[in-house]
Amino acid sequence: MSGRIHSIPAESTESFVESIDCIETSGVQSIVFISRYPTSRLIDLLDISEIQCYWLTNSEGKGVLKPSLEKLNHFTEALISSEQGLLFIEGIEWLVSIHGFEAVHSMLRSLAEKVAMSRWSVYLSMCESSYNQQEYSRIMREAPLLEFKLSEMTVRNDLEESSPIRDSSTENTLEMDLNEDGTPKLVLLTKLPRGGFTKQILQRRILQWRRMGLDTSEIEASLYSTDVDLMYSEYTSVEEKIRRATELERYVVANINDTQERAIALFRIRQLTGLDQLEEQYFSE
Repeated sequence: MSGRIHSIPAESTESFVESIDCIETSGVQSIVFISRYPTSRLIDLLDISEIQCYWLTNSEGKGVLKPSLEKLNHFTEALISSEQGLLFIEGIEWLVSIHGFEAVHSMLRSLAEKVAMSRWSVYLSMCESSYNQQEYSRIMREAPLLEFKLSEMTVRNDLEESSPIRDSSTENTLEMDLNEDGTPKLVLLTKLPRGGFTKQILQRRILQWRRMGLDTSEIEASLYSTDVDLMYSEYTSVEEKIRRATELERYVVANINDTQERAIALFRIRQLTGLDQLEEQYFSE
């Protein structure tokens, strides 16, 4: 369906992502996902090592897009003018709430015209209840609805347990090894060697750290890099912080009885902040 723009019925970002799994992506040069969700949330839904994700936000940082129609126009125009690929856009309803229906509809109409002359396919997340009948009909004329059979939707569910971004053994271990407050204990994972290190392996490790309740925002930005040496360098830096955090947590759990001090220390440990200060406070003797 190259050169076409379609709508996919979805009530949430999660249901839109499920639909993405039903679209053929083999041989596609680029897959781009624009969403209201930051990467830290999408990492649990998508294999972002294979998909370029952009967060619609007014915040500054890597991998963000301002929710400005002008900036979106420039971004999509530059994107579809090169190579070939798939573009998924989630958050049209939010853009309508900011800029009004007419402005967003005009952008979609312009996008449909440009896509028709490209080797790209565009898919919009569409929640029918967010529009009146006239608005919905106008969007459908620009981006006809693409629906999936139930059997197609369940294929991915049958395969989820073998997905490369899941690690059920780690999940089970963390569920069985908890602190008194119910949070998973920090555990030292096997250090990843440089040989064979890939973006996919780093993503799996980030998921393992996240399941332990660690703040991995520092390393998540490196997933946008194409420099594997840089990714590995940043990984080793964070891995060392987590080693220190694990030792600190063990000490705090075993020796700190003051409830408030304990809670504050454990929070800072999970955030990987103030480790120098905590080590000086607890390990200086």
